[in-house]
Parts: sequence; structure tokens; C-alpha cells
Amino acid sequence: MPPTIDAELRALAAAIREIRARQQLSQERVGAKGGVGRKYVGQIERGEITPSFAALVGIANGLDVPLSELIRVYEERLRMPGGSATGPARAGR
Repeated sequence: MPPTIDAELRALAAAIREIRARQQLSQERVGAKGGVGRKYVGQIERGEITPSFAALVGIANGLDVPLSELIRVYEERLRMPGGSATGPARAGR
């Protein structure tokens, strides 16, 4: 059975949080560098909204990773039970 959109959003949120924590970046820094707002980054990380492709490209730029890396981590999280991981602690907002 394919994952639900909720599971996919949780996996995407976990992937962004994980990469952001690994890079020790704040939501504000990711948003500013990627051309999206800090609040928008937070909404994506909480799984509250479905980002556009352009927003994902901007977030990947803000995270200093290729979009393919963001998708790779997303796919790893999607395969985990619940669609997310407890992973690294959150970096500052």
C-alpha cells in the first residue's frame, strides 16, 4: 500500500529537520538563504503545508545540499515506520 500524504509530509519534515540540524542551521538562516520565509520553513517542518517544487529547491539551497540529497533523506524517512525519525536534536530556530 502506498504511503499517505500525511506520511509523506512527516517524512519530508523529518528530512529537512535532520539536514538542518546536521548543518547546524536555524530556520531563519535556511529561509533567508533559500529565499523562503522562516515561518514557511517551520510550517513545512511541522507538516502543516505541502511545499511547491520551487520552495523545495529553495530549501535545498538554504540547506547547502543538492535537491537530490533532500529527496534521498526524505525517501529514507518515508521507509521508516511512522514516516519520520527521532534523529538528531533540532537546531535553533
